[in-house]
Amino acid sequence: MEPENLTVRLLQEIRDEIRRSSERSDERFAKMDERFEKMDRRFEVIETTLRDLAQQMVMLEDHERRLSDLEKRGPH
Repeated sequence: MEPENLTVRLLQEIRDEIRRSSERSDERFAKMDERFEKMDRRFEVIETTLRDLAQQMVMLEDHERRLSDLEKRGPH
Protein backbone atom coordinates (compact mmCIF):
# COMPACT_ATOMS: atom_id res chain seq x y z
CA MET A 1 0.00 0.00 0.00
CA GLU A 2 1.31 3.41 -0.91
CA PRO A 3 2.08 5.84 1.93
CA GLU A 4 -0.47 8.31 0.58
CA ASN A 5 -3.30 5.74 0.69
CA LEU A 6 -2.20 4.58 4.11
CA THR A 7 -2.27 8.14 5.43
CA VAL A 8 -5.74 8.74 4.02
CA ARG A 9 -6.98 5.46 5.48
CA LEU A 10 -5.47 6.25 8.87
CA LEU A 11 -7.02 9.72 8.88
CA GLN A 12 -10.41 8.26 7.95
CA GLU A 13 -10.20 5.77 10.82
CA ILE A 14 -9.29 8.54 13.23
CA ARG A 15 -12.23 10.61 11.96
CA ASP A 16 -14.61 7.66 12.35
CA GLU A 17 -13.42 6.95 15.88
CA ILE A 18 -13.85 10.60 16.83
CA ARG A 19 -17.42 10.49 15.52
CA ARG A 20 -18.19 7.33 17.51
CA SER A 21 -16.64 8.86 20.61
CA SER A 22 -18.68 12.01 20.11
CA GLU A 23 -21.89 9.98 19.81
CA ARG A 24 -21.09 8.13 23.03
CA SER A 25 -20.41 11.43 24.76
CA ASP A 26 -23.72 12.82 23.52
CA GLU A 27 -25.50 9.79 24.97
CA ARG A 28 -23.74 10.21 28.30
CA PHE A 29 -24.59 13.91 28.44
CA ALA A 30 -28.23 13.16 27.66
CA LYS A 31 -28.34 10.66 30.54
CA MET A 32 -26.67 13.18 32.84
CA ASP A 33 -29.20 15.84 31.87
CA GLU A 34 -31.99 13.42 32.66
CA ARG A 35 -30.50 12.69 36.08
CA PHE A 36 -30.05 16.39 36.84
CA GLU A 37 -33.68 17.05 35.93
CA LYS A 38 -34.79 14.31 38.33
CA MET A 39 -32.58 15.76 41.05
CA ASP A 40 -33.99 19.23 40.45
CA ARG A 41 -37.52 17.91 40.90
CA ARG A 42 -36.51 16.15 44.11
CA PHE A 43 -34.86 19.28 45.46
CA GLU A 44 -37.99 21.28 44.67
CA VAL A 45 -40.04 18.83 46.72
CA ILE A 46 -37.54 19.02 49.58
CA GLU A 47 -37.47 22.81 49.43
CA THR A 48 -41.27 23.01 49.52
CA THR A 49 -41.41 20.58 52.43
CA LEU A 50 -38.83 22.55 54.40
CA ARG A 51 -40.70 25.80 53.82
CA ASP A 52 -43.95 24.19 54.97
CA LEU A 53 -42.25 22.88 58.10
CA ALA A 54 -40.75 26.28 58.84
CA GLN A 55 -44.18 27.90 58.53
CA GLN A 56 -45.68 25.28 60.83
CA MET A 57 -42.95 25.89 63.40
CA VAL A 58 -43.63 29.62 63.35
CA MET A 59 -47.35 28.98 63.79
CA LEU A 60 -46.66 26.52 66.62
CA GLU A 61 -44.41 29.00 68.40
CA ASP A 62 -47.12 31.66 68.07
CA HIS A 63 -49.75 29.30 69.51
CA GLU A 64 -47.44 28.33 72.36
CA ARG A 65 -46.82 32.00 73.15
CA ARG A 66 -50.52 32.75 73.15
CA LEU A 67 -51.25 29.72 75.32
CA SER A 68 -48.54 30.78 77.76
CA ASP A 69 -50.01 34.32 77.89
CA LEU A 70 -53.46 32.87 78.64
CA GLU A 71 -52.07 30.63 81.37
CA LYS A 72 -50.29 33.59 82.98
CA ARG A 73 -53.54 35.57 83.14
CA GLY A 74 -55.21 32.81 85.07
CA PRO A 75 -58.93 32.02 85.12
CA HIS A 76 -61.31 34.77 84.10
